[in-house]
Amino acid sequence: MARILIVDDAVALAELFANELTRHGPHQVTVIDSVADVAPSLANSPPFDLALVDLSFPAETASGVDALATVHLTHPRTLLAIITQGDRWVAEPMRLAWDLLPIATVVSKSAPLDAQLGAIANVLSTGSAPPDPALQPLLPRGPSGWRSIDEFSRLVHHRGHAKLWRALLDLVGEATYREIATETGLKLNTIKNYRAQLLPELAQHGLPDASLREMQDFAHRSRVFLEPHISGPPDEPPTGRRRQAR
Repeated sequence: MARILIVDDAVALAELFANELTRHGPHQVTVIDSVADVAPSLANSPPFDLALVDLSFPAETASGVDALATVHLTHPRTLLAIITQGDRWVAEPMRLAWDLLPIATVVSKSAPLDAQLGAIANVLSTGSAPPDPALQPLLPRGPSGWRSIDEFSRLVHHRGHAKLWRALLDLVGEATYREIATETGLKLNTIKNYRAQLLPELAQHGLPDASLREMQDFAHRSRVFLEPHISGPPDEPPTGRRRQAR
């Protein structure tokens, strides 16, 4: 009997799917409806055999990528799978997870139940299954040969870069150079220089000549991988407008 974790904020549908997995398995299935609850749940339970994670959590700052990374970093032997509706906007986070994490398969919420159950059964028996055909166009041909979690350290050369990334994550809405200067205490020209310094590394992540807005979007998608390199006591208290804690 496999232990399966489902992380999805569509609780009713997730519980119906859990019932089907239990009936066909039988498996022991746990449903979590919040990314914030993933880490505490993992800390209080033995490792799962499979984590099946949605990508969209509109009520939270975090996304399914954060949940997948948390599972992987806590229990590296747990198999990871994505379940998603496959809307175009999830393409970037899905590629990010596909490149950086050992994703065993990608399941479409629109697929017939038999296809969904078959993909899960294949993952549990062999360790992987082909992504759903409807979602394959949103994925690269294969995981990146160079992109890794460790590479994110190259996006933070020094404390000034960390302050820039922190402001991009914390400011509400689209950040401007002036708002970042107010938030961090850095001079406008310094911020522009920092962006220029990071362009070669950002290009390696598919962002050639990244704008400040593109850097901000990238930071939010990659928060779980950036945070370890930008966290730490600030040099000075922040003064700008910050995102309100949820």
